[in-house]
Amino acid sequence: MKIILHPKPKNLKNCVVALGTFDGVHLGHQKVISQAVKYAKQKKLTSIVMTFDPHPQHLIAPERGLRLLTTLKEREQLFRQLGVDGVVVIKFTEHTRRMSSAEFVGKYLVGRLGVRRVFVGYDYAFGEGRKGAIKDLKALGEQLGFTVTVVVAVKLGSLAVKSSLIREMVSTGNFTSAIKLLRHPYYITGKVVKGAGRGTKLGFPTANLKVDPKKLIPAHGVYAGKVLGRRCVVNIGARPTFGAGETLVEVHIPGFKGNLRGKTLQVELQSRLREEKQFADVEDLKKQIAIDVLSVLSV
Repeated sequence: MKIILHPKPKNLKNCVVALGTFDGVHLGHQKVISQAVKYAKQKKLTSIVMTFDPHPQHLIAPERGLRLLTTLKEREQLFRQLGVDGVVVIKFTEHTRRMSSAEFVGKYLVGRLGVRRVFVGYDYAFGEGRKGAIKDLKALGEQLGFTVTVVVAVKLGSLAVKSSLIREMVSTGNFTSAIKLLRHPYYITGKVVKGAGRGTKLGFPTANLKVDPKKLIPAHGVYAGKVLGRRCVVNIGARPTFGAGETLVEVHIPGFKGNLRGKTLQVELQSRLREEKQFADVEDLKKQIAIDVLSVLSV
C-alpha cells in the first residue's frame, strides 16, 4: 500500500476512490472501503482511500474540542487491513476549507487521481461549508466522466453507526457497544514516559503513555488489551486511592522484563474490566490489581 501525501498531477490514474475522513474506520466506513476495494479488483483498477488531516472539525469548529477515535497512523493501519492499494492524505487547511465542490472534485479526484468511480457513505457532504451534496457529486461525475456509488448506513437497531455515536460510547464507558460498532480494538498509541513509580512499588510495574492530545481517551477504568503481542492490563484514570491527579494511561504487561522508556507502544484495548474506584488502602488495591491481571490472562 502506498501512503501518498498531496499527489502531484498525473501521479495516479484510473482510481476507485473511497472518500471520507473515516475517523474510527468503523463498520460503516469499512463497508464503503470494502465495496471500493472489491470493485477495483473486479475492474483491475487502483483502490484508493482519500482522507484528511487534520480532521476538518479541528479547523472548522475548534471550540468543539473534537477528540479522535483514530489518529492518522492508526487509520492508515486499518485501511491497510482492508486491502486498499493506497491512501491519499489531503492536508486540510483554510484553502481546502474554502474550495467549492467543483474545485475539490476537479483538483483532487479528476486532476490528481484520474478517478473512475467514487464510493461514499449515505450522509457524505463536501466543499465549502459542506454545501456539496451527493446529488452534486453525481452531477459532477456525469460532467467529468466518473460514477458514484452511495453506500447505505450500517445500523445498530434503529441507530446508524456513526463516529459521533462511538465517541459518546467510548467517553461514557459503554465500551462493549463501541467495540461492536468498530469491529476492531480501540487503539491507543503513545510514547513511554517516566511515571511516579507507584506501580513498581505495588509489584505491578507500568509503562506510562504520553498520548496525542487530540486522541479520545476512554472513560476512566481498567481495560484488558494487548501490546507487543502480549496480554496487558490498562488503567486509565487519576489514581484516586493516592489522591486525585491528572488522567494517565498506564499499561501493565504481566511477566514482562525490560525497559520500555522512550519507546512508542500501540495498545489494543479489547474490553473494559471495571470502573475506576478508590480503595480503602494500598493492600486492597493490590488484591484488586491481582484479580484484574488474572482476568486478562485467563481469557
